Amino acid sequence: MSRRSKLEVQLDHQFVSGRELPNRPRRFQRGVRWWASLPQLVPAVLSLLLVALPTVIPPANAEEASEIPAAEALAAWQGGVSSDARMLARRIHLGESSALLVNEQRLGELAIEIDQVLENIRNRYPETAEVAARSRFRPATLLLTVEGGLFDAIAQRWNGAGRVPLTGFEEFDALNSRLGLHAWESMPLLASVVMNFSERANLHVARQAYLDLDGVVDAELDVYLEDGPDIAVTSASGRWFVMMRKAWGDCPSGCLHSRTSFFVVNHGHVERVDGNRAEGMEEFRSAVPSREWPRWIE
Repeated sequence: MSRRSKLEVQLDHQFVSGRELPNRPRRFQRGVRWWASLPQLVPAVLSLLLVALPTVIPPANAEEASEIPAAEALAAWQGGVSSDARMLARRIHLGESSALLVNEQRLGELAIEIDQVLENIRNRYPETAEVAARSRFRPATLLLTVEGGLFDAIAQRWNGAGRVPLTGFEEFDALNSRLGLHAWESMPLLASVVMNFSERANLHVARQAYLDLDGVVDAELDVYLEDGPDIAVTSASGRWFVMMRKAWGDCPSGCLHSRTSFFVVNHGHVERVDGNRAEGMEEFRSAVPSREWPRWIE
């Protein structure tokens, strides 16, 4: 079963069950009711869906192209490093940085160190090789809900013209350029737009930056909703604290069973920590958001 994101579930609720999504502008809600009740509007809806097709847009000029490189530019730090290490390095870096764009050198350093830590654990405990890090949200993607003049500008101008879709809202357009916006899906019926950025975008910082703009009602990561196996890591006092959670049994609905292994890695030395002891160690707790901690110790 393919992984389902928040956006996919919202679209199912809106267009299959006919339910209204909360906190949407009234004109959007009226539009949905008209579409659901009047078959003659089907052609108009189809035309809107054509607008919603992902549109690839080239940088406006050479300066923007050099400022935010394509995904291939990240290959220098990705080469020879496991996908688990890359994912965990990005997770740590996005949490520690307040910059709009990630620091490639820092990502590389983290990935190399984490890769070695995981290799030490897996060499000592081969059974952990089956546990992989899980992506928590769709990479480089934000879901924006907009209103007012910005809503009108996006509906009118983001029509697949093939260039950077300037809206006339300078701060909004500048932020799009800075983050390397390269594809989008405009969904007028949902008063929303799906934004796809350069892999260098720090989504946590970008989300707040969009929320600070006039006309942006909401900005969210497109999170994956199902549960599954995962790895969490953090470092403190020169040591790495690693949690490997094996989970199984109907994970799209929440996983019926799970078991977490805890490790402390210090300069190549691997210590396996008992679950009861790990539960009282702040280092392990800090490796995941507080709301997720119960899942790791159940």
